[in-house]
Amino acid sequence: MRLRISVFFAVLWLGGCFGMNSDIDVASGTDVDRGLGTVNGSVRVGDESSVNGDVESVNGSISIGSNTTVAGHVSTVNGKITIGAGASAEHVEGVNGSIEIGQDATISGGVATVNGLVVLQSGGRVDGALESVNGQIRIEGGIAGSVKNNNGGIVLEKGSRVLGELRVAKSRFAKADKPVTVIIHADSEVGGPLVFERPVNLQIHESATVGEIQGAEPEYFDD
Repeated sequence: MRLRISVFFAVLWLGGCFGMNSDIDVASGTDVDRGLGTVNGSVRVGDESSVNGDVESVNGSISIGSNTTVAGHVSTVNGKITIGAGASAEHVEGVNGSIEIGQDATISGGVATVNGLVVLQSGGRVDGALESVNGQIRIEGGIAGSVKNNNGGIVLEKGSRVLGELRVAKSRFAKADKPVTVIIHADSEVGGPLVFERPVNLQIHESATVGEIQGAEPEYFDD
């Protein structure tokens, strides 16, 4: 996981559509032929729009409207990121804030944050990794290439799919021995191995399909 702050400032100097201490609002139905970014402000792109570049902030939230296309990355350091229903982008990255990928949205790369909840809604697809360090990852019927978490836990709601590996990595923090919870609900699927490098409370519905389980003993349930 990496946040492309150096690239953000490089593009700022190259003359994209940027503001240092202001919000950026793009009306619905607008085509923007360059990137968008601000340092101390939020970025909001309306529905049915397109941005031919990155959408970035340092201290502010980012909202991408429904059925809007971003040709590059969507990233912020301090703020929430929301990707609307049917929207698309290359990568979505944050540090301190939650990330929500809407219904039927498509991310061709990965989605990652350090301190925040990550939600992938029904019909949404992330081709790369879905990652959070200190926040829960919740897939609500969407598809992810892989899932990685350290401290927040993982929930796969009914009908969710992980095409590759599901991993709970080691924690560097003092409470690393306290189990985190991983729940895989009915009709969900994990195509790759389930790898646990720290204690977990693993609950798997009897109708779910999962790969090899390493490092944990599952508790099966049927509701």
